[in-house]
Amino acid sequence: MKKNFLISAAALITISSCNNAAENKPATTDTTATAAIEKPKPVYSYPIRYKDWEIGDPANINTVLAVYKAWDDKKIDKIAEVFADTVRMRIPEEKAEIVLPKDKINEALTKNMGLYKLTSNNVISAVSLHDKESAEDWVMITLYSKWIEKNGTRDSMIYHDDWKLKNGKLDFLMSYDKTPTKEFLMRNDPK
Repeated sequence: MKKNFLISAAALITISSCNNAAENKPATTDTTATAAIEKPKPVYSYPIRYKDWEIGDPANINTVLAVYKAWDDKKIDKIAEVFADTVRMRIPEEKAEIVLPKDKINEALTKNMGLYKLTSNNVISAVSLHDKESAEDWVMITLYSKWIEKNGTRDSMIYHDDWKLKNGKLDFLMSYDKTPTKEFLMRNDPK
């Protein structure tokens, strides 16, 4: 009986010292194990077409900015370079979707440019996004655009443009506009 008691006591001391050693051991952070754990995808109460976004290639922003820069510099020939073979556009002024093959882009833009003496696009925000589910690349850009028409009329508008890229070229545009408020003009276009 005494022998069993000693064996039991030795076992308890061994277990106890192992537990204490584990408690005194400094905590380690295994970043590889943590990085591999993904958060569960949220369940939404309404269907969403594009919902699995991540930050996209920042170079895509420059592709989009090239359009606005060429427009303001009146270098229409530079704009077609960044478009895909066919571009689809949904712009606020038009009810129907515009579909232009690349060889017609310069002609359409030149005709439109002929309405203006001067244009300027001031970028408010721009972000490049990649939708993991669809594998599509997008640039969301918000601009404060001002212009002077050939007849001298001045005007401005805030645009939010969603550009889709395909193989690094602009493939689709969904554009929204809003008339700037007095508060917006005071902050962004002081006279």
